[in-house]
Amino acid sequence: MLTKSLKKNSNLSETCSFQIKINDSCFQRTKCAKYLGGLIDSSLGWPSHMQYLKSKLVRASYLFYKIRNVVSVDVLKMGYFSLVHCHLNYCIVSWGTATNSVLQPLEVVHNSILRTITYNNYRCHITPVYKSLNILKLHDIYKL
Repeated sequence: MLTKSLKKNSNLSETCSFQIKINDSCFQRTKCAKYLGGLIDSSLGWPSHMQYLKSKLVRASYLFYKIRNVVSVDVLKMGYFSLVHCHLNYCIVSWGTATNSVLQPLEVVHNSILRTITYNNYRCHITPVYKSLNILKLHDIYKL
C-alpha cells in the first residue's frame, strides 16, 4: 500500500513523503541504496556510486605502487584487469552517462593507476600510456 502525506515547511513549501507498507512492514526512505552492486541515490544520480568506485580504485592504486618494484609490467597489467577494470566495467551502461564533473575524479584515479604501472611521472601525457598498455579510457569502455 502506498500512502502520501503533505507537510508544510517553515518556508511554506509543500513536500511529499510517501510510506510504503507491505504486510504491515513500513519501509523508510534512504538517501542511497545498493542494488545489484550499484549505489543509487534518491535523485537517481551516481555521485555515491562514483565515490564508492573511487575508494576501491584508490586501494588498488596503493597496492600497485607497493608491488610495482617486485613484479613485471605484465603481472601488473593482469592485476589491473582483475582489480580495476572489472569494477569499471560493471554497470557502466547505467552510470557511464553521468556528467563529466561526476566522472572526472574516477578518471584521475584511473590515470594514476596506469601511470604507476608504467613508472611514468604524474605529469606525463596519458594517451601514450593507454596505447602502450592496450587499455581503453573510461569513456571508451562505455562506448564499447
